[in-house]
Amino acid sequence: MQKQQNNEEIKLLIDDVLAYGDLLLIANKGIGKTNSLMVLAQAFRKLENTKVIIFEDFPKFCLEFDAIPFMVIHDSDVQESSHVIDVEDYFIRHERDYQVNRGYAIEEFLETNKSCIFTMEISDIERSAFFIYSVVNYYYRKAYLRKFKGYEKTERVIFIIEESQNVFDSSTISKKIFNRLRKIFSVARNLDLHFVLASQRLQDLNTKIRGRTRLLLGRVSLDDFELKIRRLLRNSKYKKAILEFERGLFLYCANDMLVKFPKFSAIGKPYEFDTTAKPTPQPQQQRQKSLSEKVYKFLFGKEVFEA
Repeated sequence: MQKQQNNEEIKLLIDDVLAYGDLLLIANKGIGKTNSLMVLAQAFRKLENTKVIIFEDFPKFCLEFDAIPFMVIHDSDVQESSHVIDVEDYFIRHERDYQVNRGYAIEEFLETNKSCIFTMEISDIERSAFFIYSVVNYYYRKAYLRKFKGYEKTERVIFIIEESQNVFDSSTISKKIFNRLRKIFSVARNLDLHFVLASQRLQDLNTKIRGRTRLLLGRVSLDDFELKIRRLLRNSKYKKAILEFERGLFLYCANDMLVKFPKFSAIGKPYEFDTTAKPTPQPQQQRQKSLSEKVYKFLFGKEVFEA
């Protein structure tokens, strides 16, 4: 009976998030944030036409989640570029900015898998944020083109980001990168792109981000409670109890509903995506044509034939 009730609460939570837009999970370390994210990610994966992309800085999902592929993004895969580097195999490039390499492998990884995990071994916050931006922007451009041309939607994308303060805090990352992400974030719901974020403290995230999300709160730190959360929960019947919540118990602030997450049970085991088979480098013109055909096939669901 209790398990059925928990499932109903999680389903209600997911339906509300998809209708509203995004979710921000806040709780102290050791309160079950990662376990809760895994439960949510598994539930999202069961939905039709839904793709789940998980970003992690610490190898947890890639060891304990469901049987979906993961790709390790090495520190050398994201480079700072003060000028345009003549590299054929790139995924995204901005002049006087950063460059994400291994473009062919990343594109193949994204296009051939319904859900996937990026385990990032990137040593600094700005390059890590830029990598996440590059993947988010990849789907943003696709969704924007579909919307602009009036095509029927074919997929919903859920981005799950642990330690999201590293991505959405403009005081610690380049303002240019933050503004790019914020622009996408502000219109993402209209394009069926949704963010599920997690952090230890609400005040670590920029107000322009946290103000646009639904909040899911576990046991929080006293300073975060005093500075931010107490005011948000002034009309909640759980405003004092939240400091004593047990592990796995969260408050969904949108309707003042308690959600108890069960212990995550994996279906299979994650496996590393095989990137050993590298494609033959193509001339730039041919590569652009290949990408155009991919987008055409993605939009219309059919192959492109030569005239």
